[in-house]
Amino acid sequence: MASFNSYVAFGVLVIMASGAVMARDVDPIKANNCETKMTLRCVNEVFASIFKTGLVTDHCCIELIGLGKFCHDALIKKTLENPLFKNNDTSVILSRGAQVWNKCTLVKKDVSPSPSPY
Repeated sequence: MASFNSYVAFGVLVIMASGAVMARDVDPIKANNCETKMTLRCVNEVFASIFKTGLVTDHCCIELIGLGKFCHDALIKKTLENPLFKNNDTSVILSRGAQVWNKCTLVKKDVSPSPSPY
């Protein structure tokens, strides 16, 4: 009977360990639907402003804030992992990403509807 209990305990440990390994393999971008929360036009605009040069329109800032900070940061980091962008200075790109985010939070505050006076 003790042998059976040992096998059960071992089986539980194996299942828990495999679950922990699978949890690490989940793509946070896909898990949070980050790829579907912005229009392609705004994705291109934000991308260009971070990885090239360009400005983000107020409309696209609103979409970016709707995307969320987590997705914004995750998408930048994922792009930097792409071999096509390996020659970019990571600190410069992360700084530009933060600047775009900060600018967009200000835009969002400026265009947010004011509370009804009634």
